[in-house]
Amino acid sequence: MQKIQILDNQTINKIAAGEVVESPKSVVKELVENAIDAGASSITVEIKEGGTSYIRVTDNGCGIAREQVKTAFSRHATSKILHIEDLEKIISLGFRGEALASIAGVAQIEMTTKTKEESNGTYIEINGGEVIKFQSAACVEGTSFIIKNLFYNVPARRKFLKKPSTEASRISELLNQFALGRPDIAFKYINNNTTILHTSGNHDKKTAMLYVYGKEVATKMIEINFKKGNYSITGLLGKPELSRANRSYENLFINDRYVKNTIISSAIEEAYKTRLLAGKFPVYVLHFSIPPALVDVNVHPAKLEVRFQNDDEIYALFYAAVNQCFHNEVLISKVDWNSKPSKEVKEYAQQKDILIEPENVSQKEPESIPKEKKQEFNKPEMKIEQDNLPEKQKAESQKEKKEPTEKRNSFLELNEGKTEYQVEPCSLNDAQNRDTFFKNYKIIGQIFNTYWLVEQNKSIFMIDQHAAHERILYEKLMEELKKQKVTAQMLLQPLLLKLTEKEKQVLQDNMELLHQFGFSIEVIEQKEQKTYALLSVPLIIKEPTSTKFFLDILDKLEEVPIENIYDTKIATIATMACKAAVKGNDRLDIREATALVEKLLQLENPFTCPHGRPTIIEMTQYELEKRFKRIQN
Repeated sequence: MQKIQILDNQTINKIAAGEVVESPKSVVKELVENAIDAGASSITVEIKEGGTSYIRVTDNGCGIAREQVKTAFSRHATSKILHIEDLEKIISLGFRGEALASIAGVAQIEMTTKTKEESNGTYIEINGGEVIKFQSAACVEGTSFIIKNLFYNVPARRKFLKKPSTEASRISELLNQFALGRPDIAFKYINNNTTILHTSGNHDKKTAMLYVYGKEVATKMIEINFKKGNYSITGLLGKPELSRANRSYENLFINDRYVKNTIISSAIEEAYKTRLLAGKFPVYVLHFSIPPALVDVNVHPAKLEVRFQNDDEIYALFYAAVNQCFHNEVLISKVDWNSKPSKEVKEYAQQKDILIEPENVSQKEPESIPKEKKQEFNKPEMKIEQDNLPEKQKAESQKEKKEPTEKRNSFLELNEGKTEYQVEPCSLNDAQNRDTFFKNYKIIGQIFNTYWLVEQNKSIFMIDQHAAHERILYEKLMEELKKQKVTAQMLLQPLLLKLTEKEKQVLQDNMELLHQFGFSIEVIEQKEQKTYALLSVPLIIKEPTSTKFFLDILDKLEEVPIENIYDTKIATIATMACKAAVKGNDRLDIREATALVEKLLQLENPFTCPHGRPTIIEMTQYELEKRFKRIQN
């Protein structure tokens, strides 16, 4: 065994650098965080070759006094904490005191800095941890770092770096996070002499979104401002139509620090559930303010993860905040005018040699996006245009007005198959104080036997009758399940279930859950084999003629992990609602449509079906007149 000995400082610094400096992105992160802590309002980052050969970070912060410059490059040197107790009240981004020493140990570094009180600045040059130059310099207030040849003296680390384009993209993502988290700071990012990002630092969150994600995303964000006790949640939530296929657009800042936290992301995604399609994730930029003593920010080497004292409390807080934000928001998608022309139009154009070119409606991106005015809601006052009703229905409608509310049950009778779909138009007093967006609307007709057209103010709204009825039945079932009052009906004739062995196991595992939904299943023992018969179903299913709908529910139960009982309930109820809802191409008359629309528009979330598909889309008069060239801008 070799003799135990103390390592020299140069070797210690190289080893310590591995904990802080993993890549060019790590260097940029540490230097930008120090610039933010120094009070900078403008920060410029420039890189070449992915940051492996050149990184420059310049800020207009408070600078470093000449007598403290060399100390700043010593290990465990920091201005952020003094005693161990200070760790419980950290509000700065960089605090461990290893960043500059670590960077200087594995690169060639130059720094020029000046404080407001000093007449001259200070220049220092360090190679591999050794000071080469230290002298006065003429410069403006602030600090500028130049990092050259990262890992030049640690070839084993250098060979693990990715190709320059990959390293550059990681730095770009990092700068986007800084820009979203600090809209009060002007960030500029230059890659190989090309400006990639340049924000204004005008304090406006939506302007920062514009620079990072573009106009479409920035204009479809909802402001959130939620406070409870010592906690506050502010920022922007994306409308469900902005969903993405991964979590890369989920941005969370805790006390201004960008972090990842599964507790919070799970709560937010749960609040978005049934508003998003399966496999989609929300877009958001949220700032969470919490007393520093209640969160541990030093549990991850890169300070990317945090730990809370009470996870359940934080989960409930974010779930409530997102739900409250959506409560009175109008989440209706606009018609996409850039969609492709129909097959018939394209064929006609080819025959006539006509060039069809979708109008480019994108406008020049504004320098700043003004804050959207919140829609003011009044108590709903529904008015159905009687002129649109046949004489017989007018009389029936007048008669209904005189009858007690509890007798106003309407049935959607389908012309084919005579299947009944019950839609119970509730009294306007049953809306639970929810202000509805639709007031004084007029149903003007139906297209393609599926979509109902509703006119209000200067817009046409198209409502998908299947998605709308799905949402109505889903909300009804969820409410009944919460109250443990799901209504079941006995079948006139039991339905024999032909199940595979796998389906039998799924049925056995979920027997109690299915019973809660209103299903009653009889187990029949025959010659050492079990067969199953369906005796009752939830009332909304009516009288089923086959067992296909039940097999579909078993398939859904098989897909969802059994330990996640809440997700299982949601998925099962969504499937039940889908099977029971009126379908596309089912013909409804004006009274049936009125009942459907009235019920839909009083729901907590009328804008999507339980699977996340939109129930309503909007086409404005302005966009229509633009399309007809009545207006030019």
